[in-house]
Amino acid sequence: MNEDIVEKAKKMYEDGRSIRDIAKELSLSYSKTRRILKERGVIFRGKTPPDLINQVIEYGKQGYSANKISKLLKMNSNTVLRILKKHNLVKGKRKLTQEKIQKIKDMYKNGYSIYKIAKELDISTNLVVYYLKKLQLKN
Repeated sequence: MNEDIVEKAKKMYEDGRSIRDIAKELSLSYSKTRRILKERGVIFRGKTPPDLINQVIEYGKQGYSANKISKLLKMNSNTVLRILKKHNLVKGKRKLTQEKIQKIKDMYKNGYSIYKIAKELDISTNLVVYYLKKLQLKN
């Protein structure tokens, strides 16, 4: 292995970059990058600090989504989601009533935009698109 790449990987990790980011930038696999770092005696950062976990839990109790929390705290969204699940703070998937589904269909057929439908029904645009696809009204 080229010594320059090894040193660059080590420096990037010590500067706070994730193994996944380093692997992508250096065109290496995740496992190869991790192995290189391990062979060079790099001490891995390890687990999420307790104070950060507490912040995630607090935001979760306030009703923030995992994506919003990850952006606020500059954390990986999967890490945030794992913490929220562990503390039973994950919102369940929203299922719409047949009435709301019919309203989505009618509004869309009457020329309403996806954004306007979502805003009026207080749901996400992704959920509107999901049901429009399910109703075969959108590709």
